[in-house]
Amino acid sequence: MDKNTKILIPEISGDWTERLRSGSTNIWNHALHGRPHRNGLPEVRLDPPEIGLYAELIDGAWYWVSGCAKCNESGERWSYSVCDKHNVCRLCGTHRSKLTKTPWGHPDGFTCAPCKSSEDATAKTEALAKFAESEYDEHDFCGLSECKCPHCATVIHIEAEDCRNQNMECVTCGGLFGLEIEYEPSFTTTVIGERVTA
Repeated sequence: MDKNTKILIPEISGDWTERLRSGSTNIWNHALHGRPHRNGLPEVRLDPPEIGLYAELIDGAWYWVSGCAKCNESGERWSYSVCDKHNVCRLCGTHRSKLTKTPWGHPDGFTCAPCKSSEDATAKTEALAKFAESEYDEHDFCGLSECKCPHCATVIHIEAEDCRNQNMECVTCGGLFGLEIEYEPSFTTTVIGERVTA
């Protein structure tokens, strides 16, 4: 796709400045919950004439333009619009249309299931080898400021809502372990009655 693509959308008035994107569909005068848009105009939904294009208001008119970060050489991560040519696994180049299993999202596109399995196996082997070289013992996993797998020492991010004692499986090596959350005491004091001043 040419990064300079600019195709006029004659169906859309340049006065319509609000546009939503839902997947590849572009929506003007969005009728929220079936109610007409506040401007009273009908909702219009259009899909681009080519995968990887989206609508943009330029100099008072709507155009289909390239949204593919690779075509545009923008360096954008997690590209919202990907053209057909670049809709491939970032590692092996398999086109999305040829996949038989759901791919894994990645900042640079997606990773197909076979490549993800291979990538995970390599990460596991490397983590376990590094762990063996480091001669960890059980005390290296006590009282830490972060959650570390006791099998391979991978740091595992724990969301605030998941901060509880639980059994876990390491995302790198697959090892099972128990997580115990330890809290440091904190103190709050308030004056009772009148403040002592003398």
